[in-house]
Amino acid sequence: MLCVLALVCLVFAPLQRPVDVVKWSVVPAATAVAPGTTVNLKVSADVQPGWKLYAIEQPHGGPKPLAFATTEPSAFQLASKRIVSPPSKVQKQDDNFAVSTHYYDGATVFTVPVTVSRSTAAGVHTVPLEVTFQACGKDICLRPFTQKLPVEVTVRP
Repeated sequence: MLCVLALVCLVFAPLQRPVDVVKWSVVPAATAVAPGTTVNLKVSADVQPGWKLYAIEQPHGGPKPLAFATTEPSAFQLASKRIVSPPSKVQKQDDNFAVSTHYYDGATVFTVPVTVSRSTAAGVHTVPLEVTFQACGKDICLRPFTQKLPVEVTVRP
């Protein structure tokens, strides 16, 4: 009887999904941009209480590092592998990986520079932005996950 109860609890227990633990959003550029220029996108991560969002820099043997990318082919490319103004991160020994990791908790905003191709026509375009991330709680780590964050940008003539 106890085994049946345990099985029922496992089947109906809510599963943690990466998109439930870290909620991402992007603020579109306030003004139109010219072809051949760079636009800084504000990407927000709202990390749920009790969870960590791992940062871009990680030690060997640590979690999957945070990464931003644009999908190919696209008129938009990351201007740099580095984000313009990385937020302050926490560095502590992490029992999940047995190394000192870098992470964010709570609300965090990243500035991601994206270059508009010189051949991009005027009009509204969608930047195919993606973020790959890993999040861990005290006793569980979620698998690395890639979330699409499409954002509209107006390109002027």
